[in-house]
Parts: sequence; structure tokens; C-alpha cells
Amino acid sequence: MKNCFKWILLLLVSSALFAGCSVPVTKVDVQSFEIKKADLQKKEAMSVLTNIFFDRGFDIKFADKDAGVMTTEFKKFASMGESPPFDYFMQIKSSVRTAGDRTRVKLSPIVKEQNRMNAAAYTERSLSYFTGKSEDLKFIDSMRENVGWRSLGQILFMNVVSDTAEAFSMSEEDVIQNVTKTPKNALTVD
Repeated sequence: MKNCFKWILLLLVSSALFAGCSVPVTKVDVQSFEIKKADLQKKEAMSVLTNIFFDRGFDIKFADKDAGVMTTEFKKFASMGESPPFDYFMQIKSSVRTAGDRTRVKLSPIVKEQNRMNAAAYTERSLSYFTGKSEDLKFIDSMRENVGWRSLGQILFMNVVSDTAEAFSMSEEDVIQNVTKTPKNALTVD
């Protein structure tokens, strides 16, 4: 029965492709998310970030509280594929800068995709995910809820962003998103 469903789905997708159909989604490439806050000390912000990273399961690779920079170790957050299988890891680079009475906390995610059969074969890139209608996102394997690596990466990073905003008494709407959005067709991505 499961194979029958896969064949029907494949047939529907193939028919849509041949008919020239498009399922619109938006690809979001994340450069960084930033929070700006008045009367926040750099060392206090660094201490808060350290606690958030530890609470979310990240280890610290490098930290310089005086310079206001910190980098996490890569944390595995997903596995996908069979031939070859891939593991996905996330690293977050953070910086805290003060200008006048305002402090800017910047979080930049990096995703490493590593071939499990050959550890030397990997790529690093910025975090990317797709947005759109939930029924359209189901066509993208990496965005499948609770199993797709892009979906899991988005959740992990947004949890860190949400925790950071909450720790500094800000709402998620106050977070500045430095992203690039590109229209895509869900039937032809991934």
C-alpha cells in the first residue's frame, strides 16, 4: 500500500511537470538575524548568549567577550538520504557590537552537509529553507515536517533566535532578518 501511494504521488508530480505546472514557494537564504537593544552591556549579552547556546545543545568553539564574538561547535541536527547518506550540522557565529547607547546582537547560522560514507566530502553554506503554503512545501523533501533537514535546521535556528529575543525582553517581530528571498517552484527544488 505504501509503495502504491508513492507511485501515485510520483505520477501526479510527473504529470504536473509535463503540464508545465508551477507550485510557488519562496527560498529564504539566511545571512543573519539581529537584535538591537538600548542599555545592554557587551559582556552581559555574551553571557546570555553562552547560556542560550548551552541550553540548545551547542558547545562553544571560540569566545572572546572583550571583542564580542563567539562561535559554536557544529551540532548535528538531521540525517537524510540513503545513497549516499548525509548528516547535517549547524554552527552559529555571534557578534555583539555597541554603538552609542545601542547594542547589536547578530546571529549567523552555517550549515555543514557531510557525506556519511566519506567524512572529507562536505559543503558549508548559509542556512536556507522554503516558505509557502504547507500543502506546497510537502513537495520538498528537505522541508517535510519533523524529518526534513531544512525544516529541522530552521526550527533549531529559530529556537535560538526566539530564546535570544526573549532573554533581552524583545518580541520576535523586533528581530531584523538579513535574508535573501527568491521565488522558486516546489516541483523542481531540492
